[in-house]
Amino acid sequence: MIARFLLALSLSLSIASKENLNGEVLRQLVELIESDDATQSFLISNNNKVVHEYYAEGYSSDDFATSWSISKTFYAALFGVAIEKGLISYEDLQKPISFFIPELIEDSKSQLTLYNLLAMRSGLEITEYQNEEMFFSMNNLEFAMNVDPAMPQGETYEYNNVNTMLLNPIIKNIFNDEPHNVLIREIFNPLGIEKHGLWSDSAGNDMTYYGIDLMPKDFLKFANLFMNNGRLNGIQIINEEFLKESIKPLSQGTGEWFGLHWSVRKFNQEKTLVGLEVTDGQFMFFIPEDGISTVRFTKYFHNYEKGHQVEFGILEYLLWMPYSWVKYITTLVATETEPGQMPEDDPSINFPDTKSLGVSELNCPFTAPDACPGVSKIQDLIFGLSDPSPN
Repeated sequence: MIARFLLALSLSLSIASKENLNGEVLRQLVELIESDDATQSFLISNNNKVVHEYYAEGYSSDDFATSWSISKTFYAALFGVAIEKGLISYEDLQKPISFFIPELIEDSKSQLTLYNLLAMRSGLEITEYQNEEMFFSMNNLEFAMNVDPAMPQGETYEYNNVNTMLLNPIIKNIFNDEPHNVLIREIFNPLGIEKHGLWSDSAGNDMTYYGIDLMPKDFLKFANLFMNNGRLNGIQIINEEFLKESIKPLSQGTGEWFGLHWSVRKFNQEKTLVGLEVTDGQFMFFIPEDGISTVRFTKYFHNYEKGHQVEFGILEYLLWMPYSWVKYITTLVATETEPGQMPEDDPSINFPDTKSLGVSELNCPFTAPDACPGVSKIQDLIFGLSDPSPN
């Protein structure tokens, strides 16, 4: 009798959660995302209840999805954890990174503050290819440590993967542990995330700007943690002051605003659309004022027997060349797989390849969000999910 009552209560809550959404907007959003052949999974949560869940043919809820740059938000959140645990203070964000990385005391970026690193206002050099160049280096941390400032810090927002890779040694200094271990202990364990793949570079450095593989529902748990002001079961996991600063529109970019490692895509006096939409059309968005969160991932292929350390195979012998050449050769080697076909798995190469099973029709690589019709449509629909339905 009790079990039947609990089941009925659960179903009624789920129905009520869905009824709080605009039915027509929900229908259009679902149709848009799920008609794209590249979609692997798509989930919507309302008031911490999953109200819509989709997995493409051949995939299930247990399959990993990969995050690309969505992973940045996980590692940045660890500073909110550190503040809440008393390992650092909120004011410590204004300290220079050389305070946390003694090797940089005499470096050209020694006075760069942790806050400006998190806000992507570091002024560190970024070339046409630098975001990708770091990935295609044997030692990502060494690459990041050797990047020099190109402009004064704090003046200009400029998205740069180097900023987030430099969080690696800072996290290690604060927690006295490797970033992956800290993430598992401080975020994954409280959220009940047991299955994960965390990528490291060829030299064995934990990658903090890229490379978290989780089941889609576990990405949604993380989005909900932020949506719930960093609280879980009455316990403050992420410092609330840090969290609110993280999702505040601090710096205006191209087609978006940026907080502390979070993008703010739309906002008005009533609500804010926070999240990230990245490389192949993956996204994680939430509207804290409405209790709505959603994740979407594109089809992902990875041979898990290889583990999660980047290996370039024969490409390793080409990395000395100018990056424009490496990029061209890599494009020739990593050709797109025909629809419906499984990609060939080179035993000597190991890194995530979300494009192997199709490219999203809704994604516009290296294009501002407001200049990409598919992304703009997605954002508008998510933002409108809580709008009243017409009578």
